[in-house]
Amino acid sequence: MANPPVGSFDRVAKVLVAVSRMDAPRVAQIGAYTGLPASAVYRCLTSLVEAGLVEEGPTRGRYHAGVVTVALAERYRRSVLSGDVTSRTLHALAAHTLEFAALLVRRGDDIVCIDAADGSRVLRCTFVVGEVVPMVAGASASVILAYLPDDEAQGVLARHGVVGSDASRVLMSRTDVRERGFATSAGEVDEGVWGVAAPVFREGLVIGAVATMAPVFRASRLARAAASATVMAAKALSEQGLRL
Repeated sequence: MANPPVGSFDRVAKVLVAVSRMDAPRVAQIGAYTGLPASAVYRCLTSLVEAGLVEEGPTRGRYHAGVVTVALAERYRRSVLSGDVTSRTLHALAAHTLEFAALLVRRGDDIVCIDAADGSRVLRCTFVVGEVVPMVAGASASVILAYLPDDEAQGVLARHGVVGSDASRVLMSRTDVRERGFATSAGEVDEGVWGVAAPVFREGLVIGAVATMAPVFRASRLARAAASATVMAAKALSEQGLRL
């Protein structure tokens, strides 16, 4: 593969991120997401396809992650997730609550689900491994925002269009979240889904959250126990010093 000029690497990275955020997007969709003209998107995709990072799907003109990303994801799991530490912690949490457990990390103004464990009870929700959502709603977003500096939290909300009274409500709730050590939500990300999340720290800075999720109709019976177990799991991962 020909080496692109240094100045084009940021455009290639933008295109790769766009492909990771959408389901089999077309060039026009990638262009709208990145702000790049179609010609630039085509050039970036050509480089990414040659590298195996992106592939053209069965439907001509649609692109998805390539096979090389599978190897990258496995290397990430082995090195960053400390082998099976996160998996064991989440599976123990799910076994205790019988509900879905997940580890989410902050990436810029969004949160990414990087590991998860199913409980014995069925739940359908947004947070599957690899899913990226804006850091504005839900228990995981709330608990991460609660431990960010005021101006940083306000900036995240503003960049997602959460301003005025809506932003004030979120910012004012952060004190209560910090006092409890966890955040809860109901139906903010997925209708009918309740969640509780506790912060994961590294060197005193919040880097993500452990969350337990369940249908709203089961929340009243398990809320206290699930909150306690989720906080303990988050503390256990914080003590591992994960470099997420």
